[in-house]
Amino acid sequence: MLRGAALAEQASASLYVVHVNQAGEADQLRYARSRGIKVMGETCPPYLFFTEDHLRRPDGAKWICSPPMRTQEDNLGLWKALADSTLQTIGTDHCPFFFDGTQTIEYEGKQVAIPGKELGMDDFTKIPNGVPGVGDRLPILWTYGVRAGRISPNQFVALTSTNVAKIFGIYPKKGTLLPGSDADIVIWDPERQLTYGQAYSHHRTDYNLYENWELVGYPERVFLRGDLIVEGDRWLGKRGGGQFLKRSPNAAIL
Repeated sequence: MLRGAALAEQASASLYVVHVNQAGEADQLRYARSRGIKVMGETCPPYLFFTEDHLRRPDGAKWICSPPMRTQEDNLGLWKALADSTLQTIGTDHCPFFFDGTQTIEYEGKQVAIPGKELGMDDFTKIPNGVPGVGDRLPILWTYGVRAGRISPNQFVALTSTNVAKIFGIYPKKGTLLPGSDADIVIWDPERQLTYGQAYSHHRTDYNLYENWELVGYPERVFLRGDLIVEGDRWLGKRGGGQFLKRSPNAAIL
């Protein structure tokens, strides 16, 4: 993984994918792409909203991850990079460490406790590095990206689905709705209002970075290869439902 000015020095590179958390990195990515370097960029939702000030909070351990949170100017710069297609995907780096792993929570009908951020109580270098987020990505981006006018609905789909499938060489099997594609479909209610948080995210952890955020827009049903696996708040899928996908060579560089 390369960052910053190093990109501009690698003109002979075949392909790089950069994980971006700073506006300056996005600027370097633009520069590299303008000079013909085959490089693409990704960011994660926390880098669009949170800053180093969150690390100063009493519960700041919740926001410790790599790369770290930066500044509000970086938040704005990354939104710009999403809007102008400097960045091609939005991931999560989902790491559902507990905030307090000495206490149990109920998860799928069982009491669960996993050592987490409390391990760094006396030494911050021992805090597990990473934040939860896989269930937050779509509803957070719809409300604060699409509804806020920062990105279009088409960009929302491209950044979270289509571009990813193309980069990994599994398009059009995945990432689109075409004859012959897998019928992986999310039925989205763009007007559903809810106060979001741990109760909705279904992460196996005891906190959510977006607790009590007001959202408008949420998934209603989810189909996997045409089979209904989510109906409202009910999970209908079964273990073993995944399938191996053979990737195609020479995947797209977007």
